[in-house]
Amino acid sequence: MKTKRSTAAKNSPPPDSPFPSARYFQIHFQYLQEIIGDLRVQVEKANRQIAELQVQLHLQQSAYEPSQNDYGKETENYFERR
Repeated sequence: MKTKRSTAAKNSPPPDSPFPSARYFQIHFQYLQEIIGDLRVQVEKANRQIAELQVQLHLQQSAYEPSQNDYGKETENYFERR
């Protein structure tokens, strides 16, 4: 039966090893996963904000753009005034 010491000794590199231990990589990758998760949340939030702004912009543009009929009426009124 393996004890905690024998398992830990087996997983840790020798003192003169040029490579870090497996635990180092585990902690590093957990940290990267947390950062990636945070970034995904921020990107999703930014995408929702962009979509909302695009809708607002579209509504503002459509409110200021006269229809073709409005152009015709302006032209008719212009000629009637002269």
